[in-house]
Amino acid sequence: MAKRKGMREGALWPALRGYWHPVAFADELKDDKPLAVTLLDERLAICRLGGKPRAFYDLCVHRGTPISMGWVEGENIVCAYHGWTYNSKGVCTRIPSIPDKHPIPKKACLTSYLCEEKYGIIWVCMSEKPKTPIADYPEYDDDDYDVFVKDKDTWDCSSARAIENFVDQAHFPWVHEGILGDREHAVTSEIELERDGEALLFRRQDLASKFHPVPHVRNYRLTRPFTIYQRKEEDSGNAECFFFVVTPHSAKKTTWYFLIARNFDPEAMGVQGEEHFYRTILEQDLVILKEQRPEELPLDLSEELHIKGPDAVALAYRKILAELDVE
Repeated sequence: MAKRKGMREGALWPALRGYWHPVAFADELKDDKPLAVTLLDERLAICRLGGKPRAFYDLCVHRGTPISMGWVEGENIVCAYHGWTYNSKGVCTRIPSIPDKHPIPKKACLTSYLCEEKYGIIWVCMSEKPKTPIADYPEYDDDDYDVFVKDKDTWDCSSARAIENFVDQAHFPWVHEGILGDREHAVTSEIELERDGEALLFRRQDLASKFHPVPHVRNYRLTRPFTIYQRKEEDSGNAECFFFVVTPHSAKKTTWYFLIARNFDPEAMGVQGEEHFYRTILEQDLVILKEQRPEELPLDLSEELHIKGPDAVALAYRKILAELDVE
């Protein structure tokens, strides 16, 4: 524990290069233009070459020009400054200013990263060997489910703060009064919590209330570092499944991606089934999150005060994040 004294979220960034992170919705990629994104304080260029998404460090090896300023030409990406052309592996195949027979330096390569498309999202891993696969969201490809929310936004807060907020039940009556909670009934329900490798599994039983008229159970899987899967299920079999994952751009900036799928008629949910309902909740959260200090989540458990019961998930989450600094 001594090593974790004063440790905060930013200390984990070298280790986080070994995990998959979302960087864009797949439909944000244009056929002819790279997309510039920032991941772990590093600027990347994302494009589609040969029908597959590709990720490169956003810098042409020649004269320091962002490769995202260039364009896609066939199955290659072209630098806007001198026309240097790179293939899908980042290898330079053409330098227009030299004769065709002149050899191209072997070092003329872009730095490339692993890149995948899943759940309509483009993911990047900045290590040659990912520590874990992209987290599961089985309902996305299940014909019995309809994805009715597909949303994203960029917030001025840290990624871990955003994740911890999502699973914090005690703030519902105060930040979301009249929507998710009632200040006259602020005691949190008990949860069952267990560790499963890279993930925390927990569940809670919700009784019928004016906010959720049908009793239901909520099962969560919080996958390290920044992914939450939640399945809200009624005895009837009606289920609503949430997938919330965030991108760590920098210590104070993150983008969340939010997908919700359900297996029943939308009208059965009333107003709670509408996209604007969830957007309202998230915007209420941001009012608090952007003001929290320190901005980076403290991993030294002595830095903030914790309450047994309501803070159980947050404590477990901080502990599994802190492990990354010693693994």
